[in-house]
Amino acid sequence: MKESLLENLRCPLTMGKFTLEVYEKEQRKYGETEISEIKSGLLTSPCGYVFPIVKGVPRIQMESFIEHQEFIRLYKKDYDLIKEKIYKDWGYVLAQAIKRNKKTKQSFGAEWGLFRHGKDTTWDFTKESRKKRVLMELQTTPEELKGKKLFDVGCGNGVLTSGVSEFGIETFGLDVSNSIENAYLYNENPNVHFIQGDLQLPPFAAETFDIVYSTGVLIVTNNTELSFSCLSGLTKKGGIYYVWLYKPEKDFKHNALNVARAFTNKFPIKVQYWMFLILLVPQGLLKMRLRGIKRNWREQLITYLDVLSCEFRSEHTPEETEVWYTKRDYMKPVVTIVEYLGFGIYGKRK
Repeated sequence: MKESLLENLRCPLTMGKFTLEVYEKEQRKYGETEISEIKSGLLTSPCGYVFPIVKGVPRIQMESFIEHQEFIRLYKKDYDLIKEKIYKDWGYVLAQAIKRNKKTKQSFGAEWGLFRHGKDTTWDFTKESRKKRVLMELQTTPEELKGKKLFDVGCGNGVLTSGVSEFGIETFGLDVSNSIENAYLYNENPNVHFIQGDLQLPPFAAETFDIVYSTGVLIVTNNTELSFSCLSGLTKKGGIYYVWLYKPEKDFKHNALNVARAFTNKFPIKVQYWMFLILLVPQGLLKMRLRGIKRNWREQLITYLDVLSCEFRSEHTPEETEVWYTKRDYMKPVVTIVEYLGFGIYGKRK
C-alpha cells in the first residue's frame, strides 16, 4: 500500500479518517521507479474499528479484523478488548457483512485464484483489447482520461485496473476476495492502488472519483440496485458512473444455465472445482477450438466457475437501470454496449 492512498480512504462505517500504524515497509520497483510501500500495518477508525494491512493490501471489510486476528495480535496486545468493543458497537453490521460476503468470497476467490498473470487472458481479452473496450464503454479518449481518478469496482485479477492506468490516470481496484493479493503483487504501474473491501460499504469519501466503473459485478451481489446506490455518491459532480449488467434472454441455453446454477452453487466450492474440471472443461475447450478460440484449461474453468458458482446473479433491463440513475441525480444515461447476455450503460452526475 502506498502511503498516499491514506488520503483517499475513509472508515466505511463512519467516513472518519484513519490513523495509520506502519509495521513493515518494502521497496517496490515499477520500471525504473522505486517506491517505498507499506507491507503490513493497521488502520484504525475514530470509532475504534480496526482494519489490517496484510501483504501490502489494506483489508477494509467488516470481517477483516477476524480473518487476520493472529496478525493483529502480534502488534496489539489488547486485541481481545478491541474485538469486544467492535462486537458491542457494530455486532449487527458485522454479522450481516459476514453472511452477505461468505459465499461470494469463496466462489470468486477460487475463480481468480486460478488465474496466472502473464499466461492467461480474461474472457479472451488481452490487456490492450480491454483498454480499447473501456474507451468504447465510456465514449472517451486517452487524452480526456489523463489525470483523472477511476474506481474499478470488483477488479478481480486486477489486469484491467492496472492496464487502464496506462492512460495516465490514477486507478483504485477493490475486490471482495483474496484475489486482490495477486492483483497487487503483479501490478507493474505506480499509479495503481488495490483494496480488499465490500462494495456495499465502500471505504471512500463521497465525490472521490471522476469515474466509477463496474463491469459484471453488481449483478452478483444480493441486491443490484442497493449495490448501485451504495456506489453512486462516490462520483464527483460531472463525473461518470458506468456499469455492465446482465439482461434477460429468452433462449434455451441461457435459461438452462440459470436452472443449473441454482443446483451447482449449493455444492462446496472444492466440489464444484473438480466437478466442472472433469465434466465440463474438456468439452468446453473442444467447442472453443472449433470456433477458432484457443483457451487453456484454467481460462475455461474460470468461465464455468463464473457462470455456475456465484450465489447471486440478477438480470436487468436498460430501461430499469435508467431509473436508478435519474433518481440519484444523474443525467439521462447512455447505453454504449448491447450484447448477448448484457449491456453497458453510463450516466453523468449533475
